[in-house]
Amino acid sequence: MSFCKKIGILLVGMLGLLSVSTLSAQEHQEKEEKVKLHIKSWHLGEGLIQVDTLAVDSSYVNLPMRDVINDYSIANIYNGNIVSPIQPMVYFDRKDKTDFLFGQAYTPYLLTPTDVRFYNTTMPYSMMAYRRSFRQYHEENTLNFAFSGNLNRRTNLGVELNYMTSPGTYASQAGKRFNGSVFGSYNGDHYSFQGGVTFNNLSNFENGGIANNEEENNYLNSIMEPEDYPTRLNAMSSYKYISGFFNHYYSICVERERQVNEDSVAIDYIPVTTFAHTFETNQSTKRYLEKTANQHFYEHTYFDPRATSDTAEVLTIKNTLAVTFEEAFNKWLRFGATVYAVNEFQRYTTATPSGIAISNKSLNTLSADEMTFVLQNDTGIYQKWTNNTWVGGTIYKKTGNYIHYNVLGDVCLAGYKLGEFQVKGDFDITIPIAKDTMLIHADAYIRNEEPDYFLQHYVSNHFVWDNDFEKIYRMYIGGSVAYPTKYIQPKVGARFENVMRHVYFGNAGVPIQDAGHVQVLAVDAQVNFRSPWVVLDNTVIYQHASSSIMPLPTITLYHNLYYHGWWFKALYAQIGVDMRYNTAYYAPILNPATGQFCVQDQQKVGNWPMASLYANFYVKALRLRLFAQWTNFIDIMVKDKTYYSMPDYPYNPSTFKVGMAWSFYN
Repeated sequence: MSFCKKIGILLVGMLGLLSVSTLSAQEHQEKEEKVKLHIKSWHLGEGLIQVDTLAVDSSYVNLPMRDVINDYSIANIYNGNIVSPIQPMVYFDRKDKTDFLFGQAYTPYLLTPTDVRFYNTTMPYSMMAYRRSFRQYHEENTLNFAFSGNLNRRTNLGVELNYMTSPGTYASQAGKRFNGSVFGSYNGDHYSFQGGVTFNNLSNFENGGIANNEEENNYLNSIMEPEDYPTRLNAMSSYKYISGFFNHYYSICVERERQVNEDSVAIDYIPVTTFAHTFETNQSTKRYLEKTANQHFYEHTYFDPRATSDTAEVLTIKNTLAVTFEEAFNKWLRFGATVYAVNEFQRYTTATPSGIAISNKSLNTLSADEMTFVLQNDTGIYQKWTNNTWVGGTIYKKTGNYIHYNVLGDVCLAGYKLGEFQVKGDFDITIPIAKDTMLIHADAYIRNEEPDYFLQHYVSNHFVWDNDFEKIYRMYIGGSVAYPTKYIQPKVGARFENVMRHVYFGNAGVPIQDAGHVQVLAVDAQVNFRSPWVVLDNTVIYQHASSSIMPLPTITLYHNLYYHGWWFKALYAQIGVDMRYNTAYYAPILNPATGQFCVQDQQKVGNWPMASLYANFYVKALRLRLFAQWTNFIDIMVKDKTYYSMPDYPYNPSTFKVGMAWSFYN
C-alpha cells in the first residue's frame, strides 16, 4: 500500500471517530454544565518569588506544530532528532533555564521549578497527550500526563510526567527524555506556600554527523536508506537535573468589606506587607561516553586512548529572603516594591590533572604527551565550592487597565561572582482605539556577568582549558507595537544588544573571549490575516550581527495557511500547510564531547523550506484534540535535497505523525 493511501485511510478513520465521539458527547456535556467549574493556574516567576497567573492550556489551534522544538523557536539547529542539544537560530530566542554550561543546550527539554504549573480548582483536573511518528523502525513517541486536585478549597496536590523517545532516522542518533514533577500549594488569607520536586533524565547518542566525503557527496541525494548513511562517531551524552524547592510567604493584611448582593457582604483580606522565604536546591550532571575513544574525530585524546567517560556536575543551594510592600493596598500610588537578599552555595565537580602540572604550567601550555602523563584515570574527583550573596529590589505595577511595568536591580556583594550586577525593566501600555486595542511593549537591561565556572576551568578526555576570562557586559533594548483587529493582526518589533567581551566556542572546540564588542540587531514583523474560513499567519525576522563569531541567518520566515471552522457546532476543524525557512549561513556545528555549538566557516546550510501538511480537530464536548501531520513533504518532490540543520547534520526526511490531547475536569 502506498504512503499516500495510508494517509488517506488514517484521515478517514479519524473523521469517522470524531463524528461518533461528537454525537456521544452531548449527554456528557449536559451533565457537566450542571457543575460549576472554577480553575486558577499560576507558576513561580524569577527567583521563585513572583507569582504569575496563567490561563489554563486549552488551546486547540495549531496543535500539530506545538512540540518541544517548535515551541522553543521558529528555527533551530540540532542533530535532526528529538532530545538533542539545540540552539535557536533566532538570537533573542536563546534563553537558559540553568547557569550550568553543559545543561544550557537542553533548555527546551528541561522541567525546572519555574515551569511547574500550580492549580486551584473546584474539580480534579487531568490531561494526557500522545504523539507518534510513523517511519518503519524509527517511530517517535511522546507521552504527557498531568493531574491536579484540591484536598480542600485551599490545598492542592498534583503530578506531571513527560516521556519522549526516538531511535532517530540516522545511525547512532537515538534520544530519550523522562521528566516530571510532584507539587503542592496552600493558599490562605495570610500564609501561603508552593513547593515541589522536579526531575529530568535525558540521553542521546552522538553520531558526529553524516560522513559526506571530500568531494561533497550529499548522501541525501543517494538511493541509500537514511539509517545506512555512514556517520563519524559512536558516542553518547546524558544529562540529569533534579531540584527541590519551597516558596512560602506571610502577608500582613487589612480587612475590607465587599458587597456581594443586597443582603450580604464578604470580607476581603488586602495584603499590606508580605514576608517571603524561598529555598531551592538543584543538581545538574552531564556525562559524555565513548566505548572506544575516537582519536580521529577529535584533535586530542589526553585522558585515556581506550575509552572516554567525562563527567561535569554542579550542585546549587540557594536561599532568598524578600519583603514586599504590596501595590493593592495603596489606592493613590498604585505600585509595589520588593527588597530581597540571595545567598547561593555552588559546588562544581570535574576531573583534574595532577598537582605537579598545575603548580608548574598552565593547562593551556601542556602538550598532548604531557597531558597524557599528568592526568589521572579518573573523572569527577575535583570539587570547587563557591559562595555568592546578592542584594536587590524591584518596583512594579501589575494592576490597572492601561500601564504595567517592572524594574529590577541587584548586585553580588561577596563571593566568586563578586561585582556581577543587573538592571532590567519592562513596560507595557494598552491603548483602546475604537473597538480594538493597541499594545505597546518595551524592555531593556544592563548586565555584568561572571562567565560560567566551566568556561574558565574544564578537564576532559578530549578538551582541557584553564582560562581567566573577564566579566561579560551586555546592554539590551527592545520593543514592539501590536494592533490586532478582527481581520488583520499586525505586530512589529525591534531588538538590539551590544555584548562586550563575548565568549564563544571556536572551530577548535575551546572557548574564546573576544576583546571587543559584538552587536546584534533583529527586526521582526508578524502580520496575520483572518477570515471566518481562512487564516494566513506570517512571521518575518531580519537579523544582523557585527561579527562572524555570532553566525545568524539574515532572514527567517514562518508561514501558516489554513482553513478553519466549526462542523455540527461541536467539532472544530483546521486543515492547512505551514512552512519554515531561513537563508543560508555558516551555522555553528555541534561538538559532541562538550555539547557546545562551535563557530565554523567552511560550509553554509539553509535555503530549504521545511513544510508540513496537517489536519487538526477538536471535539468540544469531550475536550479532545486530534491531529495528523505530514512533515517535510517537499523531500519527496525535489531531486536536490539540502535540508541540513548544521553542516553534516540533516533534519528528518518526510515523516507522517499523529497525536491527541485530552483534558478532563471531573
